[in-house]
Amino acid sequence: MANVFEERRALIGGLGMVAAAGALAKPALAKPATGAAPWSPTPEAADAWLDKPGTRHRLAFDTTSAAAAESAMFYANTYYTANKSGYALPPEALGVVIVLRHLSTPFGFNDTIWAKYGAAIADMLKLEGEEAIRAAQMNPLLSVKPDAKKKPGDDEPVTLATLAAKGAQFAVCGVATKGMSEMMAKKSGTSASAVEADLKANLIPGATLAAAGIVAVNRAQEHGYAFVTVTD
Repeated sequence: MANVFEERRALIGGLGMVAAAGALAKPALAKPATGAAPWSPTPEAADAWLDKPGTRHRLAFDTTSAAAAESAMFYANTYYTANKSGYALPPEALGVVIVLRHLSTPFGFNDTIWAKYGAAIADMLKLEGEEAIRAAQMNPLLSVKPDAKKKPGDDEPVTLATLAAKGAQFAVCGVATKGMSEMMAKKSGTSASAVEADLKANLIPGATLAAAGIVAVNRAQEHGYAFVTVTD
């Protein structure tokens, strides 16, 4: 038994020596160069639209579905309203961006596109019934239905157009736009390049076609926008 204890002490002692040697041999951590400036993003000319002059606060919403795009509209409107009532800040003092990417991308195009390719868009978004019928006539989030009746005392409707009038901007995903053009071309029997040109010429008011929606997400944050991911 004594031999066992002696062997254990020897083993522990040996490990301690190895650990000590390792500590002595451990290289010093590299130190940042003296006077090195902290990293900061490099401005890109294509992102200049994000630098809206005169803004005191900036907020961006990221959306990837039809439901998220609709919710983002109301969140953005609340942001405008609350800053007005709580801080007496006019809309022009606020920078608001809604990123439309993945399945929310179609809402970045005006009624001309929806009337022309609405059936394909309805298929893509899996719209049915009244929603599919309306999609074949107009962008359902851009404006109210032409036959909508407003009752006295009702709040003004919130649409992409009313937000654009307040200065909101929209980043439309260029990658998803290209994918949409290929899908629409198959259904319409025309070329994808022609459809893509049609889409680019018919963005909603306040919209910018970004290289990709995810790039717009990155650039908005680099330009000082607080960030909200809208999931429904």
